[in-house]
Amino acid sequence: MEQPTQSATASIMDAMALYGPGPIPIEDDMIDQERPFPRMAAGLVSHLSDMFDGDALETHIPDLAWGMVNLFHRKCRKLEQDIGAQETQIKTLSAAQDGSEVKSVELEKATLKALALQDHLDEFEQMMDALMAEFRSVTGSSWKPKAGSRKAASSLTSAMIDARDFTKARRAREQDQLAPEGPIVAFSGGADWTDIEAIHKTLDKVHGRHPDMILAHTAQERGADLIASRWAEAKGVHQIACRPDFASHQKAAPFRRNDDMIALGLTGVVLFPGNGITANLGQKAEKSKIAVYRCGEAKTEKSDP
Repeated sequence: MEQPTQSATASIMDAMALYGPGPIPIEDDMIDQERPFPRMAAGLVSHLSDMFDGDALETHIPDLAWGMVNLFHRKCRKLEQDIGAQETQIKTLSAAQDGSEVKSVELEKATLKALALQDHLDEFEQMMDALMAEFRSVTGSSWKPKAGSRKAASSLTSAMIDARDFTKARRAREQDQLAPEGPIVAFSGGADWTDIEAIHKTLDKVHGRHPDMILAHTAQERGADLIASRWAEAKGVHQIACRPDFASHQKAAPFRRNDDMIALGLTGVVLFPGNGITANLGQKAEKSKIAVYRCGEAKTEKSDP
């Protein structure tokens, strides 16, 4: 009798049960082992949307889709923590090396575990990319988390060299992903701004002048900032989301956030009409001798950033 085909959702749950939280056996840590995760993740959010399309529950699709992507996002953050803990263990074992085979084997196993965790993280991040693309296709918005935007001695062994290479690769990877190089251009505008073409035209002009630019914006969930964020995503431009810290600064949080944006070392500031907080950013930028380009109804002549 022919066995029924397993659904994509069931396959993913089985795979997560197999490779999920908990210690990873060394014999399973095959770095080059092919895993079916990226293929299985494709279509998951779309399938979830199809389940409720045309149904009375379809208004809940964005929340359910966000939660599905967030499930994998949290897994990635957990793996990053596990890698950090493993890296600490590698450093401890590296410092304890005395040339003996026992300590060398311990370090070798710890390094293999770290490399396997990194491999798992890479797989889950590929799934995140696929799921976020589907989320945008289904909801028309980009997925965002609720909070947040890491010398040789005579007794040196091959295991010690591997561990140090891993640590360097880990640091280089964090720098590439979290601290991209390029001129930083700040952007701010009103939450009620709806002229998409005006923002795209302005940012295209700035991007043409600074092809390797990084866009720092005030991370509002609607209006000018949202339009600018989607432009950056479509253009492959790195973004810095500068959210106000209301828990620490209360009513002063947006103005303290403006100070933090200026401290990033901005090349220029692009402003669309907004409120007093937007105006405050422009004033502080000009005081710091940073070029400010005002657009829209309140436009004044300034040099392009």
